[in-house]
Amino acid sequence: MKNTNRYKKLAMLLILIGILNSCTDVVNVNVPNGGARLVVDASIKWQKGTSGETQTIYLRKSTAFFNNNPDAPVTGASVTVTKVNDGSIVVFADQNNGSYTATDFVPEINASYTLEILYNGNIYTATETLIAAPTINRVEQTIENSGDDTEIQLQVFFDDPVDVENYYLGEFTPSNLPLPALAVIKDEFSDGNENFIQNENDKYLAGVNVGINVYGISQRYYDYLYILIQQSGSDENGPFPTTPVQLKGNCKNANDANEEVLGYFRLGEFDTTSYTIN
Repeated sequence: MKNTNRYKKLAMLLILIGILNSCTDVVNVNVPNGGARLVVDASIKWQKGTSGETQTIYLRKSTAFFNNNPDAPVTGASVTVTKVNDGSIVVFADQNNGSYTATDFVPEINASYTLEILYNGNIYTATETLIAAPTINRVEQTIENSGDDTEIQLQVFFDDPVDVENYYLGEFTPSNLPLPALAVIKDEFSDGNENFIQNENDKYLAGVNVGINVYGISQRYYDYLYILIQQSGSDENGPFPTTPVQLKGNCKNANDANEEVLGYFRLGEFDTTSYTIN
């Protein structure tokens, strides 16, 4: 009887070892690949007090999920931006690295512009309006407490024009982080008053310098960014994260309406400042 129990225990041990070893097997995940998409990074940014004549548009192709290269530059395309009200055309020259640059762009507040990309026999287009930006009044620093977490919060104040529906983008670039943080607001409840856009970050430390840009943006771009920010920060929404939805930009293939084009064409004036965390 003792030998039988000993054999049973040994058998159970061998089974357990087999199960644990099986947990180390490599699992190959078959991720569906719908093919490469054209990615359009076309942000015309006009800083207050400058000519805004030098602008760059970036084109890339998306790659598969497990590809070591996150994207592939698109070269050989023809890129132009046309001002709708007078038909003037600005050519963005191919730099042979995925970027296309113009040095003679003429920005005009409230003017509409059409982006046209000729690539691989297709015509990609998008139209947007160049929106004015407010002037930054000041930046204030506060402490935001949430449970055991403490974050430094920056608020950027500016005057909102009266009787005008406005949408704003705040871009916060700390010197100790590789990427900026984005925030968007609208003046639905603050029309004609001093408004502010804010950002809180647990990486804000004493001595860190934060570059701050405030843009005027269109309602459509506001809606696009609002969804993008919600989805990228869904891990901060507790047990009820934001349900991901397909994020559609404004660039379309005139030859194939069903082609999914990633990215956005937008134009905006911006005011800029910086703030050092204390």
